[in-house]
Amino acid sequence: WIYGHHAVVGALMNKNRVKYEVYCTSEAEKKLKGEVKLENADVITINKTRDEIDLLLKGISNHQGICLRVEKLQTPQLSDFIKNLNDQKSIIFLLDQLDDPQNVGAIFRSALAFNIDGIILTNSNSVTENSFLAKAASSAIDKVPFTKIQNISSCIKILKDNGYWIYGLDMKAKSSITDIKFPNKTVFVLGSENKGMRKITASLCDESLKIKMSHNLESLNVSNAAAIMMFYFSNRT
Repeated sequence: WIYGHHAVVGALMNKNRVKYEVYCTSEAEKKLKGEVKLENADVITINKTRDEIDLLLKGISNHQGICLRVEKLQTPQLSDFIKNLNDQKSIIFLLDQLDDPQNVGAIFRSALAFNIDGIILTNSNSVTENSFLAKAASSAIDKVPFTKIQNISSCIKILKDNGYWIYGLDMKAKSSITDIKFPNKTVFVLGSENKGMRKITASLCDESLKIKMSHNLESLNVSNAAAIMMFYFSNRT
């Protein structure tokens, strides 16, 4: 189930998303019809009370009176994912073993806000698409291209073979993001919430970088760090 107004609208407007039925209150339906032509969305609309939707979603209460039953998105192979990006200039974020759906959803949301071209997720020890991630992403999971990979070593090799430079975030790195003139084709790697970037992943990067910050704090939440990086990339000359 995808729930929340923006997440549901994003899913309904995604032609690659398999959709079934929308459950919504009369108020939520009125708002939805202001943005989506339901007759073109090929879904059944069923009116429910907020309490009935609470029960359907097993106690989740921040659904805004609307939810949509869907199939999970089918992700492309890495080679197809790369082919669909701009061959001259593109920015990719590679999330290595991030397992918190709120963080990953927030990263998708920032990626949409700052026009990041795509996101790569690892299969192992990572969050999969679920209701919490979709809500946190606020429609971005249906708008930002993404794929999932099995082996990060082979993934990075393929990215390098396609002209990408690989940078990893490491708060212990000597160089800062502001010290680098980034190439047109850049991949930025973010490690897990608890352990940061793995040693094997760091060894595969062309360079590790940090975000300069006050000594009063050791590190940032990974989704906050991602948002800063994305803002920086989107505003570079």
